[in-house]
Amino acid sequence: MRNNGDNRFRLIKIFEGWKEHTSIRLIMYGLLGLFMYLLLIGQVIPKTYKLTEGQVSPVTLTSPITVVDEWQTNRLKDDAVKSVSDVYTTDYTIVNDQLLQLEKFFDVIINIIGQEELTPEDKFNQLKEAKALAFLTNDSIKLISNLDEDKVKNLKYITTSTLDIVMNNGVRLSDLNTVYLKVEELIQSNPFDNEESTRNLAYEITKYFIKPNVFYNSDQTFLLRQEARNSVEPVMIKKDELIVKEGQFIDKHTYEKLKAAGLLKDSSTVFPHFGLVLLVSLILLILYFSIERMKPILHQDNKSLLMVFTIIIFTFISISIIGLFEESVLSSSYGFLAPVAFGVMLITLFISVKFAILSGLIFSIYASLVFSTDQTMIFDFRYGFVLLIGSTAGAFAVGNIRQRSSIFKSGLIVALFNVLSILVLIMLSAQSYTFREGIDSLVAGLIGGIFSAILTIGTMPFFETVFGILSPIKLVELSNPNHPLLRKLLIETPGTYHHSIIVGNLAESAAEAIGANGLLARVGAYYHDLGKTKRPTFFIENQLNSMENPHDKISPSLSKNIILAHPSDGVKMLKEHKIPVPIQDIAIQHHGTTLLKYFYHKAVKESEQIISEDEYRYPYPKPQTKEAAIVGIADSVEAAVRSISNPTNEIIEDTVRKIIKAKLDDGQLNECDLTLKELEIISVSMLETLKGIFHSRIEYPEDKEYQDKGAETS
Repeated sequence: MRNNGDNRFRLIKIFEGWKEHTSIRLIMYGLLGLFMYLLLIGQVIPKTYKLTEGQVSPVTLTSPITVVDEWQTNRLKDDAVKSVSDVYTTDYTIVNDQLLQLEKFFDVIINIIGQEELTPEDKFNQLKEAKALAFLTNDSIKLISNLDEDKVKNLKYITTSTLDIVMNNGVRLSDLNTVYLKVEELIQSNPFDNEESTRNLAYEITKYFIKPNVFYNSDQTFLLRQEARNSVEPVMIKKDELIVKEGQFIDKHTYEKLKAAGLLKDSSTVFPHFGLVLLVSLILLILYFSIERMKPILHQDNKSLLMVFTIIIFTFISISIIGLFEESVLSSSYGFLAPVAFGVMLITLFISVKFAILSGLIFSIYASLVFSTDQTMIFDFRYGFVLLIGSTAGAFAVGNIRQRSSIFKSGLIVALFNVLSILVLIMLSAQSYTFREGIDSLVAGLIGGIFSAILTIGTMPFFETVFGILSPIKLVELSNPNHPLLRKLLIETPGTYHHSIIVGNLAESAAEAIGANGLLARVGAYYHDLGKTKRPTFFIENQLNSMENPHDKISPSLSKNIILAHPSDGVKMLKEHKIPVPIQDIAIQHHGTTLLKYFYHKAVKESEQIISEDEYRYPYPKPQTKEAAIVGIADSVEAAVRSISNPTNEIIEDTVRKIIKAKLDDGQLNECDLTLKELEIISVSMLETLKGIFHSRIEYPEDKEYQDKGAETS
C-alpha cells in the first residue's frame, strides 16, 4: 500500500509542478504582455493602405483619429504670411540733417548777396566758387546772383517747407520719381514768385536735398509674418470624418489627409510600436514588483497568478468591447460604462484590497488609452479619473463582505462614486459638456457600477471552479452549519463534529498568527474528517463510555485499513458535493504519511512475521500548504489534549510541542514551507486557544496545593 501511495504522490507532484515553476511564470508574463500589445495596437496604429496621389480610391476611408490637417493648415499659414506687406521704417534724423544742410546752403547765399559793395559779377563769381552751390548750373547761379536778399529768403522758405513736407512723409529710393513730381506740384502751387525761372530754381534746389529716409525693415517684417502664421488655427481632421469615397480621385490634399491620419503604408513609423512596447513593459514591471511583495498569496503560486492574469485579460477585453461600442454610436459618454470595478472587485475578493487598487490604476490607464479619440491627447484621463475613483470605492466596499448579495450593494457604491466623479468633471469643465452629454455621462457611470457588480457575481463561480481558489464569501458559505455535509457530520458523528469545530478554532487562530489564510484553515478543518461518517463507531470520539470498542474484535490490519481509508472516503464525498479543491486537499493531506503507531505496535506484537512500517502509514501526500499542515497539527493536538484526564498548562504545552516535533522528525512538514519560527508561533497560538477551551478542566498548581492542604486538615 505504501508503494501505491508513493506513486500517487509522484503523479500529484508532477502535475502540480507547474504551479511553482519560474519559467511558467515568465511565460505567463510574456503572454499577458503580448495580449495587451495586440489589444492596443489597433488603437495606437490604424490599418494602412497602399494608395498613391492621382489614384482612384478602391475603398471608402474615414479618419480613425482626430489629427491636424498639416497640408491645409500650412496653406492657410502661407496665405497669412503673404497677406503681411513689407515693413518700412522712416529715419527722421535724415530729415533733420537735410534741413540743416539746406539751412547752411542758404546761409552761404545770403552772406554773399548781402554784401552791397559787390557787383553782380563779383557775386556770381563768389557764388560759383562756393562748394555748397557746386550742384547748380551757371544759369541757376547767375539767377541767384541777381536776386535781392528778400527774394532769396522767400526762395529759402519755399524750398525748406517743401523739403520738410516731402521728407516727413517718407521717401523710398524706389519712389524718388513720384516724390519729385510731388515737389514740383507743391512749388507750382505756392504763390511765392510768378517767375517760372525762380520756380524751376526752387525745384532744382529742393530736388537736390531730397534723400531716401524710408528703408525696408527685415526684422519687423519677419516678426509680423511669424505672428500671422502663428495666429492661424490648425485645421483638424475629426475622428470618423470622411476622407475619400470609393471611386473618388485622390488629389494632393486628399493624399495628405490620408497620410496625416496614418492610413498610408508609406506613412507608418516604428515609434508607436516602440512606445506601445514600452507602455506594456512598464505595466508588466509594476505587476511583477507588486506581486513579488505579496508573499505568499501570489509569489511562486502560478495557479493564483494565472487567475489574476485571466481577470486582468477579461477586464481588458470588456473595456475594449465598450470602446468599440463607443465608436459605433459616436458618443464619448459610453466610456464611463467600462466595468473596471468588475476586475478590481474580483481581485479584492480573491487576493487583497491593496493589489486590487493597483490593478484598478492599470485598468484606468488602459481605459484612458482606449477611449481617447484625439491623436494630440493619447490618454484621455477623464475616463481614467472616474473609473479609478469608482473602482477604488468598489475595492473597499467588497473588502470585508461575507455574502454574495452584498456585492450588488458594492456595485451601487461604485455607481455612486462614478456619478460623483463625473459631476466633478462636468463642473470643472462645464464648457466641454452639453446638457445632453452630461446626462448621458451620469447615466453611463451609474449603469457601469451596477454592470460591474453583475459581472462580478456572475463570474465568481467560474473562477472558483476553474482555478480552485476560494473567496472569503465561498468559505463563509461552506462554514454554514446548515450545509448538507456539516449536518451529516453533526447527526451521524457528533463527536467528530465537535472535534472538527475545535480543530477549526485552533487552525484559524494559528494560521492568522503566521499570515496564512485563517478562514480556509477553519473551513478545511470542518470537513477534514468527513470520511469518518462512513464508519463512525470505529473512531474514538464517536464511542460512548458504555460502547464497546469495535477494534477490540478485529485484527490490527483490518483496523488499519478502516482508519487509513477515512481521508480518501472524505474526499470522495467532497467531490460528489463539488466542494472546492483546496478543501479536498486539506482533507487528503492533513495526515500525510503519518504512522498509525498504536495499530502498528499491536500488529508487531501479535504477528510472528516482520511487519513493515510502510503498511501502517497513511498513503497520501504530505501537506503541501501551510493551511493543510496547520490543520494536521491542530487535529493531532486536539485529539491528544482531549485524552488527557487532568490537563494543566504545563502538560498541554508539552503535548503541543511534542506533537509538532514528532511531525518535524517524521518529515511530515517538509513540503509546506513552514519555518521553525512559524512553528513556534503556531505552538504559542494553539496553547493560548487550548487554555481558553479547557480552562474549566485545568488544574492550576495553586488549586492543587489548596486541595492537598484540605486533605491534610480534613
